[in-house]
Amino acid sequence: MAGEEMIGAGVKANTGVSAILFLSGCYLSFDAMSTINSSPWTHETFSSAEKMAAGREYVAQAIGVSFAFGAVGALVGHSPWPLIGVAAGNGYLYWLYHRAFDRATAARGEAF
Repeated sequence: MAGEEMIGAGVKANTGVSAILFLSGCYLSFDAMSTINSSPWTHETFSSAEKMAAGREYVAQAIGVSFAFGAVGALVGHSPWPLIGVAAGNGYLYWLYHRAFDRATAARGEAF
């Protein structure tokens, strides 16, 4: 991989680079979500179906954007770790926001 010559080519160096790429992908998913979307707490306090629908759209956009950038990072870096990190971060964020929507729906006494 590019740059390995500068940090030492070996299993330990490769493992370190992989860890950094994975964590960068995780950070990318959180950064995209915080840029495009409101907090889970805000979603939990939504009082209308229209706001919830808009929130779901922004969750989908943030996940799509981070996957796109993670894929580019994986292609440029010739490593799957940025994309794996994005998938891990997005998996958690999807669950977190879905739970917030469920709580908002339960508070309104409706099924959404």
